[in-house]
Amino acid sequence: MAARGKLKYSEDFYQPTAIRNYMREGGKEAEAAVRKEYTRLRDIAQKRLKRMGETMWADTQTYQRNVNHYPKLKDIQSQSELAARLSDLSRYIEAQTSTISGMEQQMKKSLKTLHENGYMFVTRENYLDFGKFMEEYRKQKLDEMGYSSGDTYDTYTELEVHRIDPTQVKEDFEFWLANRDLLKQLPVGSGKKKITEKTLRDRMLKLAAKIDAEVFGATKKETAKYHLSKSKEKRINVYNT
Repeated sequence: MAARGKLKYSEDFYQPTAIRNYMREGGKEAEAAVRKEYTRLRDIAQKRLKRMGETMWADTQTYQRNVNHYPKLKDIQSQSELAARLSDLSRYIEAQTSTISGMEQQMKKSLKTLHENGYMFVTRENYLDFGKFMEEYRKQKLDEMGYSSGDTYDTYTELEVHRIDPTQVKEDFEFWLANRDLLKQLPVGSGKKKITEKTLRDRMLKLAAKIDAEVFGATKKETAKYHLSKSKEKRINVYNT
């Protein structure tokens, strides 16, 4: 099998079904080879994650998804689990975002494109917060209209391609930042917190509706109907301020 990057075998080998078949057909010798490859790649991953955990990138989905995802070999209970874990591990190792330098390169590229399209307010300092903000409204609606799952950089691309008004995005980003911090400080169950949560939710629904219309071509009637049904509120006009 041909080597590829940090992987010992070809990319096709690291599919769960292929790994299971290899172990089943090759017996103990094949399983030993898979276990050895898992241990080798896990060591690489753990070193990368340790370094990443000491940087700003610890506050990302990539880090948080992977940091505790790869158990020691002795804790893996079956061949099926071993195949699944090795498959996940291989994807992580090959991903650009598995290294600090890869994260930095991706941020640099995203910032350059965003700035070229008018999103000058997004900087290195607020880059991760902006990603969380984008994920917040994406969860409201966009996943169910064709967005891929994963990190929020996909959403940056949608902003760039469809040229959502930077002024509106900046206004809503600043609103989200301010209210997010306030929500953390308020005591649980207070009346003020409930009001703030509703205000924040309604504002996010308005922004989601705007994205629906500009990116996907949904009409105001279609989008308002969707949000009315999903929110289970008697009346929410997501277009009125």
